[in-house]
Amino acid sequence: MIQNQFFSTKNFILIKYLIEFLPRFLNHSFNIGKRVRMQFLVREMLIDEKDAVKKFFARNLGIVNRIVFELSFEEAQKSAKNQKGGTLIAEHNNEIVGTVSIKIQHIKGEPTGYIDALATDKKYRRKGIATSLVENSISWLEKKGCRIIYATADRYNSSSWNTFIHKRFSVYEIPWQLKDYGLNFIRLWFQEFHFLGFGTFFLKKGPQLNKDTEAREIWHLTGAILGVSIAWWIQALIGGAPLLLFPLYFVVITLSILSHELSQRLVCRKLGLKATFKVWGSGILVNWVFAIIGGFFPAYGSTYIKQIDWYYKTKDKTGIIFAVGPLISLFFAMGFFSVYVLASEVLLISLARTGYVLNLLIVIFNLIPLQAAGGFVWDGKKILNWNRNVWLFLCVATIILIIIDIIL
Repeated sequence: MIQNQFFSTKNFILIKYLIEFLPRFLNHSFNIGKRVRMQFLVREMLIDEKDAVKKFFARNLGIVNRIVFELSFEEAQKSAKNQKGGTLIAEHNNEIVGTVSIKIQHIKGEPTGYIDALATDKKYRRKGIATSLVENSISWLEKKGCRIIYATADRYNSSSWNTFIHKRFSVYEIPWQLKDYGLNFIRLWFQEFHFLGFGTFFLKKGPQLNKDTEAREIWHLTGAILGVSIAWWIQALIGGAPLLLFPLYFVVITLSILSHELSQRLVCRKLGLKATFKVWGSGILVNWVFAIIGGFFPAYGSTYIKQIDWYYKTKDKTGIIFAVGPLISLFFAMGFFSVYVLASEVLLISLARTGYVLNLLIVIFNLIPLQAAGGFVWDGKKILNWNRNVWLFLCVATIILIIIDIIL
């Protein structure tokens, strides 16, 4: 009887220990699968820290992004002299681990805030630094009387995009800009310079302006097709092409864009992911400017994973999503090139050449292996990370096609 009581008491003590102390031990010692929020301080940059911020840009940004971010940084410093802007930094162990530029402009007599050039240290991403910088930026601007706040995000569903979306920002599309400012919306652009970044989005804080519906996606696709068509029509008018070609150009451009974008959407569906297409309004307008001087800027929009906070992982099987678009466009480029070489009708030759050049430029643009400022990876780099051999095949096939075109 005593022995049984002893074992009962011991078991009770053991169970009590497990309940009270084991969870704490596991939580503090292992943190398995948990994202631990690091400790850092967000404050305004001091005057003598300019060089430190530029060194931070050099460590964490590519050369193109560095140029754009430094332009924004310098503009913010000019605004700081009048207490209408500045730079906030996140500091960890006396080291700068994040920065954001903020400034105020008066538009229609209204103080308007801008949040731009949000960057975090590559070693500490997804640690809450960007969120804290945005929260402090909003607070700083609101204290200065800004009821309207805009921001720039690199790419749909990127880390910076989601940071702003969670703070009640939404895409501020050109139709809304025209409604609010008329042609003065161009002034907004030259405050933010968001149109200089490939695939960047202009956001506005407040109630959601646009919901991601299938009908809205159709409008975005239509906008991209019309935008590219107008760019081609501008060049055709300058070159004296017959008007009969104009509707035919529209058909070729529609076929080329839809085949590229819908192929990616189909693969997303096969992998159990939702996708959406977003037109880049700034890219379209820049394309029109290029068209006037005889160029073409193939940044009309892109297909993105729709789930909020979806995070791209290197070597993930979803790499095939980003490879199928340029692969389909390469097939179309080869097909149009074959027609161009074999055709005898002048109109058919012109149309085939248009289809070939358009699809070839789309392929090249989608194979560039770059990584954006916020850590967002371009399609070309995603393909390279996923399967180097596939990326090399697409590049070599594209180069061979260009060489054949030059020879013939």
